[in-house]
Amino acid sequence: MRLLHAKTREFEEFFDTQIPPFAILSHRWGEKEVSFQQMRKNRAEEGPGLNKILGFCALASQKGYEWVWIDTCCIDKKSSAELSEAINSMFQWYAKATECFVYLSDVSLNDQQASDEDFIARFSASAWYSRGWTVQELLAPAQLTFYDADWVEIGDRGNLASKISAVTGIREQYLGIMGRKTIWKASVATRMSWVSKRQTSRSEDIAYCMLGLFDVNMPLLYGEGGMKAFLRLQTEIISRWEDETIFAWTNNRALGPELDNCSGLLASEPRFFADSEDYYPAPFRNQSALRYWMTNRGLAFQVPSLVDSAETAGSSVLLNLCVKRKYDNQLMGIKARGCSGTNRWIRCQNHSLFEATPRQWKEAESKFREQPEILYFRRSELYPKNNYLETAHAIRRGGSVTRQRNETPLISRKFGIPRTKSEVEQRD
Repeated sequence: MRLLHAKTREFEEFFDTQIPPFAILSHRWGEKEVSFQQMRKNRAEEGPGLNKILGFCALASQKGYEWVWIDTCCIDKKSSAELSEAINSMFQWYAKATECFVYLSDVSLNDQQASDEDFIARFSASAWYSRGWTVQELLAPAQLTFYDADWVEIGDRGNLASKISAVTGIREQYLGIMGRKTIWKASVATRMSWVSKRQTSRSEDIAYCMLGLFDVNMPLLYGEGGMKAFLRLQTEIISRWEDETIFAWTNNRALGPELDNCSGLLASEPRFFADSEDYYPAPFRNQSALRYWMTNRGLAFQVPSLVDSAETAGSSVLLNLCVKRKYDNQLMGIKARGCSGTNRWIRCQNHSLFEATPRQWKEAESKFREQPEILYFRRSELYPKNNYLETAHAIRRGGSVTRQRNETPLISRKFGIPRTKSEVEQRD
């Protein structure tokens, strides 16, 4: 770990047990931020970035800290290996810091005319709360203090817990002195909800900024896109945590006429967890507990399931998740449908979860004990409506279903793709 001396502003490397007490900065990146190369060569350009570093160092030194860490200049971002190590270690570095200083550049205490209500409104509206990276920076440190644009102390995390909770949606129990230890008790869906409404400058960072929240590591692949990065994150979470709430998400975005609310089993974006804060793993593990793992055929799911009686020809099934809703202890589940011509499944009606009745749960549990079944799910995509018009009965037994002439895939019809031999010859 590379630290900056608060007075001499020179860098020094420390490893593991050699790391001295240090203060760490949490802030929102702005104009003219100072890089590692500029700081090392003493060529930092005058501006907000340098002023922020100097103000932080002065305050840290005043409070007795000899060493500080700042993400803008303590990481050599030209080294992909060092950047990857830093992002994978970020949560631990904030947790190891003696104190974290949160610098709110868009909040000021100097306005004598402002009432307490006005100040609270400004504090709550700070752009710092909108960034993905600041979730772990808020939760990881043992001690965290907020400062305004002039480095005037606003208060600490404990004193401001109720206001922070109102802005972030993070319950106060995770913001107290024991917050860093209690966050591991929050369900996967709850932790996802904390980031669901936040933004990052690079699309992949919305996944990378959550590595520490789930205590997982993975290589950084900038250029892969936010969806692929988020899918990789969920795969790592599945291997690390036994928590079915990772499947308790809903997609409420508007879809066009060619698409239905069908997808893979994993969410394609963190915002699908925006309404999942109240879901938690059911407090029991028995024979009917879900088993799931990644394979080359997709996500394998061994679950208690029932044919959906509300659907014609048994074309979909109800999957019971070991998930409950906090305020009423309601057991939750999802609906799934077989894909055309394959032994793979997709989630359907993903705009909501279904509420499993005790009778449905017992029936599925009994069926599961008699004959456990493994379903293979795609990970995360949207599918044309008519591409999944196979019955669950036929797919499960390895049978085939002949597609009716008027059931040609919508994508083929829309883009004029030839569908038969005669059509190909006509096109040529």
